[in-house]
Amino acid sequence: MNKSWKILAIGILACVLVIALTPYLWIVLTSFKGRLDILSPEPRWFFTPTLANYPEVFLGKDYLPLVFNSLIISISSTVLSVGIGVPAAYVFARTDFAGKEDLFFFFLTTRMAPPISIAVPLFMFFTALGLTDTIYAVVIAHTSFNLSLVVWMMRGFFAEIPREIDEAAMMDGRSKLGAFVRVVVPLAAPGMAATAVLCFILSWNEFLYAFILVAFEGRPLTVGIPGLITPHGTLWGQVAAVTVVATLPILVFTFLVQKHLVRGLTFGAVKG
Repeated sequence: MNKSWKILAIGILACVLVIALTPYLWIVLTSFKGRLDILSPEPRWFFTPTLANYPEVFLGKDYLPLVFNSLIISISSTVLSVGIGVPAAYVFARTDFAGKEDLFFFFLTTRMAPPISIAVPLFMFFTALGLTDTIYAVVIAHTSFNLSLVVWMMRGFFAEIPREIDEAAMMDGRSKLGAFVRVVVPLAAPGMAATAVLCFILSWNEFLYAFILVAFEGRPLTVGIPGLITPHGTLWGQVAAVTVVATLPILVFTFLVQKHLVRGLTFGAVKG
């Protein structure tokens, strides 16, 4: 019976894997197809590959700077969100003060509002500061909506770490800040890795705020993709090439932190 269930589980997992990976495989294949193969009425799995789509879009249409803009925006917003949110989450997990739960709920409500509801006020705010059409505006906007995610997740991770560890570190002569930096943060590294990956993915894939706040300078890759839809038709090969390149940083970043990621996603992330 156990063997039957194991075979069934493997079969279901294989089906889910095929369903999940087939669209991505099709995108990868499309990025190496010519226009005739792409527009063929019958799907073509076997064709003569071409690399023309990649230089045409990244060099011919100058999309390569957009990749670097996306990297700068995503990395900067992730570093800022984690750098600000982790200490705030530690305070929420370890300190009791008046209105703590109300303030924590306020952080969560910033994620509950639909992004479009604050798009216009956000645009007016950055216009008043003279930051529209700059990378700084997008970084600040992405940090603002990622910060609440960091505080919420990391509070659960810190709650899983016994308070006695902090007290033992301070009895050894460390200050509260020293105990946090040198003892608690290393223990919470899996949670920080998982949180950083989520922040990076959310920032990398975000379209609305980037589309509204930047028009020319500092455009990320997500904003550049609609430019491949022309009056004469969609350049599907180039869209696929951009899509493939857009997935690579997320895959690389996830691979680099995978040692902490699996444990971090199952370690106290839903505990408040």
